[in-house]
Amino acid sequence: MTFPFAHLLMVLIASTALAMIWVRNLFAVVMLLSAYSALMGMTFAVMGSVDVAFMEVVVGTSMSTVFFIGLMRWVDHNELSLHTGRRRLLALLPATGFGAILLYGVNALPAYGDPSAPAHVHVSPYYAANNMADMATPNVVAAVLADYRGFDTMIESAVVVSAVLGCLLVLKYRDARIV
Repeated sequence: MTFPFAHLLMVLIASTALAMIWVRNLFAVVMLLSAYSALMGMTFAVMGSVDVAFMEVVVGTSMSTVFFIGLMRWVDHNELSLHTGRRRLLALLPATGFGAILLYGVNALPAYGDPSAPAHVHVSPYYAANNMADMATPNVVAAVLADYRGFDTMIESAVVVSAVLGCLLVLKYRDARIV
């Protein structure tokens, strides 16, 4: 990823996140959340993690947006109000603490593209050298996703399907109670 493009993505992601905090229109927040998810998907794709980018776009950008828009019909926009300053401060303190912990953890990660990172030293060379002998899959990416990490990919897909079914059941139960 080129340096200016990385900074542009970072600025867009931060701007979208800040806009979500300050916007008071519920529909606008849902659209900003969808844009945030699309930007994160672009970031994952540019960094070479296409499978994570695909899941982010499918789940975060499309399915979540449709689900949130569907839920908006049960929200009374007239009852939405701003919380008091004290209550907002009480919510800001744990969020800031959690953000600080995450930023502290980022410092322990290896630099992006570092050839001496554990993933590049141990796992990747083995996959590249042995994928044909172990799995007979000519494409290394397909071998990693479908063969080496097959159970992980299957469980990720099962989680997405379970979330969709749960949302449909909640919406169906909610529809039955309203009628």
